[in-house]
Amino acid sequence: MHRYQLSIDKADILRRRFIDGEYHSWLLAKELRVSTITTWRYKREFERIRAEYPDRLNDFGFYPGEPPRPHWETPKYRQLALILPALLADEQTPTLQTSSIFKKYLSLSSDRYTWRTFKAVFVRWVREHVTPTPRKLLDHIAAEDLIVLTKWRNSNDHRHWQIAKSLEMAQQGASRKEIIEKVETIYKTLNQWLAGYKAKGMKAFETAAHVKRKDYVPLIRERKERLLRLIHETPKLHGLNRTSWSLTALTLVYNRLYTPRVNYWQICRCVTQMGYGYKKSREMLTSPDPKFREKIKKIQAILRKLQPNEKFFSIDEYGPVSIKIKGGRTLKHERESQDVIPEKQKAKGFLICTAALELSANQVTHFFSTKKNTFEMIKLIDVLLNQYHDQARLYLCWDAVSWHNSKILKNYIEDHNKTSKPEIKLAPLPACTQFLNVIESVFAGMAKAVIHNSNYDSADECKQAISLHFDARNRDFKANPKRAGRKIWGKEIVRAKFSENQNCRNRGAMRGAKL
Repeated sequence: MHRYQLSIDKADILRRRFIDGEYHSWLLAKELRVSTITTWRYKREFERIRAEYPDRLNDFGFYPGEPPRPHWETPKYRQLALILPALLADEQTPTLQTSSIFKKYLSLSSDRYTWRTFKAVFVRWVREHVTPTPRKLLDHIAAEDLIVLTKWRNSNDHRHWQIAKSLEMAQQGASRKEIIEKVETIYKTLNQWLAGYKAKGMKAFETAAHVKRKDYVPLIRERKERLLRLIHETPKLHGLNRTSWSLTALTLVYNRLYTPRVNYWQICRCVTQMGYGYKKSREMLTSPDPKFREKIKKIQAILRKLQPNEKFFSIDEYGPVSIKIKGGRTLKHERESQDVIPEKQKAKGFLICTAALELSANQVTHFFSTKKNTFEMIKLIDVLLNQYHDQARLYLCWDAVSWHNSKILKNYIEDHNKTSKPEIKLAPLPACTQFLNVIESVFAGMAKAVIHNSNYDSADECKQAISLHFDARNRDFKANPKRAGRKIWGKEIVRAKFSENQNCRNRGAMRGAKL
């Protein structure tokens, strides 16, 4: 209760002790270090709540308002209270004038108030004893004007709606404050509308058509032509160290080169009328591969016609990743400070995880290595051949790095297809399109789960965490079979679906810092 200048926490303690029946003004004053007058006042307040609002005693935020304190019954005030009803008998409330009432009061009273005291006492007495009868701000609206105002009120023109609503509320007896809050205008504008309608009717709201000055037309045309020439030039030609034009720079250079001078807002208006505006550049995921469309259609055709005895793998390498303290997003209380990651750290090792994501069953096959080269790819192929030996065909999809395209790897695949099963087919991605590799989203999910906010003691400990992540992920999709198409594992950044419109690679997610 702010009128007693006591904090909310202390006031709650007082109320709780009062509810529990343990309220002792002196002991509580000593405990809370407040005066006994304050604790006594709160006790009196709680007793009033229990008597008048018993159901709200446990509402700790509720305090009833203080009743108005009556005026002291002095001889002057009693005499004034007897005279005032007679003084107000012949007065009209809307046109009540305090000065005229005071003159009558002086002629009738022997023991008088001064003007300043009388004014304050009189205004308070009127508020407590007289019910005002407010006068309408507008007495009448013509029938033909009502038709127009109805159209304005239902139109999309905001100014017309404001005028129509203001006049209708004024005619219905609303106060100026109510009208202003409704139509969101100011007193000056509202008074102009009301006075204008009373004087001229609906003609007061007619706006004169803007007439262009004929001598301005060639000047504005010439100004736009000059601006167009400036816009097509670079600011550096005019001594400005900028790569693009700002409106302020345009105004500065224009006034330096041409007359008459123009201001900033004239330049803004001309630039807008010419159809120019600022647009932010957009980063595009592009590929310089001349066979981009052909390779994309080939991959889409394979996925569309994939048979039950065929598997399609998205293959890539994660890393190398140094083993040190990693940053990331952490769930913390608002009062907790964020974690601090040392800028310079000594790595405890590094790892590379080579993996293949099978799209039809969402299964990840992985192993760890120390290099990225052709022989690691051959090792991965051998692992897949051993794991999926009962299949008829395996499709391998990877990006266009050198070790995925080496002659040794191609010869190895050709020799295998001549002598053994399952058959291996390549479906390479176009050049520079790592963002289309679906396994990148799986790597991002893994990084957020076990790499971000980590501080592993060794590379082996980190490898164990990655393996546990992939094992748990594989078990989940075996128990709940799903083809790649929805968010894998619930934590990958994009849907595990081959689409040229999505970016599967997230550099921030892979780094594990500055997210």
